[in-house]
Amino acid sequence: MKYLSKENKKVIKLSSISFVITIIIFGIISTLAHANPFFGGVLWGGDLPDEYLSFFQYLRHLLLGNWSSLQFSFSNGLGADMAGNIGYYLASPFNLIILLFPASQINIALYVIIVIKLGLASAAFTFLILKLFKFKNQIYSILLGIIYGLSAYSIGYAVNLMWLDGVILLPLLIYSLLRGITKRKWILYTILLACAIIFNYYIGYMICIFMVLAFLAYTINYFREKKIFIRQVVEFALSSLISGLMSAVITLPTWMNLANNKLTEHTINEGFRLSPISSAAKSISALFMKNSFNGSPLLFVGTLAIIVFILYFIDNKNSRRERIINLVIGLVFVLSLIQTKIYLFWHGGQKPVGFPYRFSFIIIFWILLLAAKELTNLDLSKRQLIWAAGIYLALGLIVVILRKHYGNFDSYLLISLSLIVIFSILLYFAGNKAIRFILVMIGVIEIAGSGYLALSRMGMKSNVYSSYITENQQLFNSLPASIKKQRIAKNYFLNNDRGESYAFDYKGVEIFSSNNDPRISALYANLGLSAYGYYYFYKTGTVVTDAILNVGTFINSSLASQSISPEYISYGLRNDLKNNRVLLRRKQYTVYQTQSLPIAFAGNLSNNLKFKQDNPIYNQNLVLNSLTETRGDVLTYSKKKTKTKSENASVEQKNNKIEITRTSDKAGSVIFTYTGLKPREAAYVMLDKDLMGFADPLTTYHARQVGKVKNDLSLVVDKKDVRLQPQVKQLVGVQADQDGQVQIKLVLDGDKRSLRMNLPRLVNINSNLLEAKLSKVNKSQALKLSKFNNDYLAGRVKISKDENLVTTIPYSNGWRAEVDGKDVKINRTLGVFIGLKMKPGKHSVVLRYQTPGLLIGALTSIIGIILLVIFNLYLKKKRY
Repeated sequence: MKYLSKENKKVIKLSSISFVITIIIFGIISTLAHANPFFGGVLWGGDLPDEYLSFFQYLRHLLLGNWSSLQFSFSNGLGADMAGNIGYYLASPFNLIILLFPASQINIALYVIIVIKLGLASAAFTFLILKLFKFKNQIYSILLGIIYGLSAYSIGYAVNLMWLDGVILLPLLIYSLLRGITKRKWILYTILLACAIIFNYYIGYMICIFMVLAFLAYTINYFREKKIFIRQVVEFALSSLISGLMSAVITLPTWMNLANNKLTEHTINEGFRLSPISSAAKSISALFMKNSFNGSPLLFVGTLAIIVFILYFIDNKNSRRERIINLVIGLVFVLSLIQTKIYLFWHGGQKPVGFPYRFSFIIIFWILLLAAKELTNLDLSKRQLIWAAGIYLALGLIVVILRKHYGNFDSYLLISLSLIVIFSILLYFAGNKAIRFILVMIGVIEIAGSGYLALSRMGMKSNVYSSYITENQQLFNSLPASIKKQRIAKNYFLNNDRGESYAFDYKGVEIFSSNNDPRISALYANLGLSAYGYYYFYKTGTVVTDAILNVGTFINSSLASQSISPEYISYGLRNDLKNNRVLLRRKQYTVYQTQSLPIAFAGNLSNNLKFKQDNPIYNQNLVLNSLTETRGDVLTYSKKKTKTKSENASVEQKNNKIEITRTSDKAGSVIFTYTGLKPREAAYVMLDKDLMGFADPLTTYHARQVGKVKNDLSLVVDKKDVRLQPQVKQLVGVQADQDGQVQIKLVLDGDKRSLRMNLPRLVNINSNLLEAKLSKVNKSQALKLSKFNNDYLAGRVKISKDENLVTTIPYSNGWRAEVDGKDVKINRTLGVFIGLKMKPGKHSVVLRYQTPGLLIGALTSIIGIILLVIFNLYLKKKRY
C-alpha cells in the first residue's frame, strides 16, 4: 500500500467499503429470507440445490486426489466426459474455497463463494467509476457499486454462481480496455479477458460481444485520425485473439465435448419466438421493484439509477456524439430483448432453458455506468431533472395500467411510483449534505429491499444438508467394495439432485446437466425411465433395466416423501426387490442386491432397434433379448383385471381409459385392486405418463407457509406414497400382500377436480427366465476386468461366432480401444454406448480415455502466452 498514490489508496478504500457493505446487506437479507445456511436456511433457487451442490462435491473429491475422474467420470450419469462440466461450472479459482469446508458443509461453502463474489462485483464497479470519473461526492460511487453487486441480476441469478465471475470481471475489463486504447497497455486486458472465458466460457462469450461494442463506442467517440483508429483496431483484435488462444486449454475440450452431445440437440429452438410487444412490456416492467412477469429480464437497479440514467440523455452537458453512440448501444440492447435472432445470438445460438436474458447484467452495467457519469457533478439542471423523473413516472403509470388490465398488479408498483417522487425531490435538493446522505441511505434500503423480495422466493428453512451428507456417506462407505464396481441406484435424494453419485463418489445411473448427452435421455425414455434432453431419472427402474444398465445395487428408503425436511424426496417404489438379497439395513435404508449384466461382455451390438412408442415393456424385453442374443420375455402384461372403488368421486371407464371426477369439495379417491397373485409375489404396475409434474420442494414449502398444504394429486402404492416424474409411462415395483393383492390409490385434492388417464396395468416378472439369461453371460461371456477406473479399463473376454464386445459405457470421442495390443475402431452399442466388433477367440481388451482437444488446447494456450509476451515487448518498444 505504501507504494500507492494517495488517489489510488482512496480508490481501494472506497471499493473496500462497497465490498463490506454489500456482504453485510446480503447476509442480512438472506437471513431474513431463510436463504442463509449459517442460520438454518436454504438458498433454493436456480440449479444450485439440484445440480451445483453435487458438482462441487465432485470437485472436492477431484482436488483431494480422485484424479482419474478428471477426464471421464462414471459418477456423471452413466459416465461421461467432464470437460463441459468443468468448463461451465467448475473452472473459477473461487471454487478452491470449498477445500476450507468439510463435505457435509459444501452448501455453506457455496454460500460463502456467492457472498464474496457479490462483494467483489460491488468493489469492482466502484473501482471502475472512481478511475473513470471525478466525483465531487464519492459516496455516490459506493452506492452505485452496492447497486451493481445487489442488482436484480446479481441476486436473482446469484444461485448460478459460476456466472458471477463475469459480473466481477466486466468493470475491470472496461478499465483495462480503456488503458489499452489510450495508453497502449494491453496486457491486463488480454489476461482478464482470457480469465473471463476460462472461468465461464458462456458468460465470457457475452462479455466478448460487449467488448466489441465498448471498443467501437469509445474509439468512435474519441476519434482523432484514421491512422490511430486503425492501430487501435489492430491492437484490440490482436489482444482479444491472444486471449482466445490463452483460454483454449478450457474452451477447445469444452467445445468438443458439447459438439458430441449438447450441440447435437437440434430441436431446442423449435417453435421459439419472442413476441416484440410482450418482451418490450416485460422489459419496461423490469425497471420497477418486484417485477411480477415471469420470464422477464432482470434489470432492476433502483429508482435513483434509472432517473439519472434518463437524465444522462437529456443533459446537454454530455456531448451529442457520445449520447448518440449510447443511444445506438441502447437500441442494440432493446433489440436484444425483443428480437429472437439477436436474443439467441447473445446466448450462443441456443434458447436458454429456465433462465432467460442471461446477458442482462451487461445492460445493468451500461445503465449504471451512464448514471455514474451523470452523478459526477451535482450541478444538475432542475428542469431536466423534472423531465427525467416525469418520463420514468409516466413509464410507471403505463406499467400500472397494463398490469391492472392483465391481472399482474401488485402493491410494490405503488411503492415504486412513490420512490420516483421521493428520489426526484431528494435529487432536486441534493446540494445539501444532509439531504444527500438521506438520498444514499434510501437508495441502499431500496436495493436491499428488492434483494430481500427476490431471495424470499428462493429461501426456505431447513438444516438437514449436513446430516444427510454425513449419514449417506457413512452408508456408502459401509457397502462392500465389490458392489461398487457396478452401478448403484436409489429411490430418494435431497434437493431433487439427480447428481448425488458425484457427492458420494459412486457409479451412477442418473444426472441433470446442461452437458448431458440427449441420446442417452432418449434411450431412457424408450425404456420407461423419466428423461428428457438434459436429464434422466432412474426412480422407476425394473429388474430388466437393472440388468441392461449394470445396476448391481439399489438403495430403498422407507420414508414417505418430504418426511425429513422440505428438501427430502422419497420417490418410492422398488418393492419388486423385496425378495432379493439384502446387503445392508441402516435406519430407513435397505440396500438390495440386484441382478445385472457386466459392464462389458460378449453379445450383440444391438444398434438400430425399432422401439415402440409408450411401450416400455416391449422395449425393455427387446433390448435385453438383443444384447444377450436370447428369446423369451421377462416382463409380460398380466391378464388380471383391476377392481375399482371410489370415494367422493365418479368414475367413467371406457376400454383402457378412465376419467375420475370429484363429486364434492372433499378429496376424491379411487382405489385400484389386483387380486389372485401369489403371496409376496413381485410385479409392476404401469402408470400413465404425466400424472404428476416435476417435484418442486421450494414451491411446496412456500405453499405450506400460507396454509396450502393439500397436494393436487397423491399416489399411494402398497400403502406408500409414490412420486412419479412426467414424460413417459413408468413401472412401479410392487409386492403382493399375504392375500395376493396389490392396491393403488389415487387421491384428487386441492385444485384438482378431474383426471383422465390410462388404466393402470399389472406386469408380471419371469424371474427364472431373467436369471437364465444373465447367468450365461456372467459366467462365460463377461469381460473379466483386471483394472477398472474412470479413464482406464483392461480385461480379457472370450468371443464366440456372431458376437462382439458390448458395453454400457457411454460413447465419447475420447475413448481409444486396443484389442490384443492393436488399436481398433470403436463402434456403438444401442447407438449410445461403446461397442467393439471382434473376431471369435480369446482377446485382451484395453479402453483408455483422453479428453478430446485437451492436448491441442494446452499447446494453443502456451502459444497464446508466448504471443502475449512478444506483443507486450513490442508495445513497450513502441511506447518508448
